[in-house]
Amino acid sequence: MRVVTKRSAWPLGVLHADRYIADRLALVGEAAHAMHPIAGQGLNMGLRDVAALAEVIVDTYRLGLNVGSPETLARYQRWRRFDNLSLLAVTDLLTRLFSNDIGPLKLARDLGMAAVNRMPTLKKFFMRHAMGMVGDLPRLIRGEPL
Repeated sequence: MRVVTKRSAWPLGVLHADRYIADRLALVGEAAHAMHPIAGQGLNMGLRDVAALAEVIVDTYRLGLNVGSPETLARYQRWRRFDNLSLLAVTDLLTRLFSNDIGPLKLARDLGMAAVNRMPTLKKFFMRHAMGMVGDLPRLIRGEPL
């Protein structure tokens, strides 16, 4: 191996498309949203996007309808946009909370973590949410066939 470029760095950031769809076009994964690289959530979101779009297309096809119609693509956008925006907001907040040493924030962070660790039900909910196992999940994500 050899280095072919000089080292570069990019600041952490969050991007979210205003719309996921256009005429016979659907954005999925990082074409629709980009986030901090926290625990692989960007990949998980992209996989849920692909699974949701596949489900919408297959269901529409089985009904004999146009898979690229505005109605079909709007169903995909309605399904994924809120979930993605919510996760982007939460991960951005967590990144900001854990990436500084401001006294009151550090105290709030430590108290919050201690409280969650003492509440197994809440901890399990947060873990399931981080694994992408909460909400209206596409069949492929639930391990079911289309």
